[in-house]
Amino acid sequence: MKKIITACSLLLCLAACNQEPANPPTVVMENMFTAMKNGNIEDMKKSITKADVAMLEAAEKLMTSIDPEGIQKIKSRMTEELKDKAQHIEYSLKNEKIDGDHATVEAEIITKDTAAANGKKISKQTFELVKEDNTWKIALTKPGNEMFNSMKGNMGSRKGDLKDGLEKLQKMNPDSLKMMIKKGLQALDSMQKKKE
Repeated sequence: MKKIITACSLLLCLAACNQEPANPPTVVMENMFTAMKNGNIEDMKKSITKADVAMLEAAEKLMTSIDPEGIQKIKSRMTEELKDKAQHIEYSLKNEKIDGDHATVEAEIITKDTAAANGKKISKQTFELVKEDNTWKIALTKPGNEMFNSMKGNMGSRKGDLKDGLEKLQKMNPDSLKMMIKKGLQALDSMQKKKE
């Protein structure tokens, strides 16, 4: 009897260890795009890795310590801008590939582009995801994950690197950072005026 109970316990443990994550990578990407369209930063954070969340929160904390009012204004305006631009995005997700604890999902993203003949810009991107605590998460710090560039327009050919950006912020003079926050607010004001 003990052998049967031990064998059953072992099988249950093995079955629990081999469970698939709650949502496949494509569903995680869908959740991220939905959160973007709703302008819900907290839901977006649920779709990205812990390391990426920690970096974003560290940057926010650093900037808040220098100019709390300015960063709140920027955060509010950027959330609205993100939500507004995301409303005009169409996308399709395909070619999900899983290799152990790593996965990729290809996305075709269609954004408004008044300079284009058809008024649309199509970009293709491959997003990398990793498994954390048996849940798929988008790894924003991986090269190629330029999700936000699709909404903000072409920000250059250099791939964004959150880690490098945070290190530069931490080394920056507080007065210089405060000036950058003010310039950011002015840029957001200018963008708002262009929309009106």
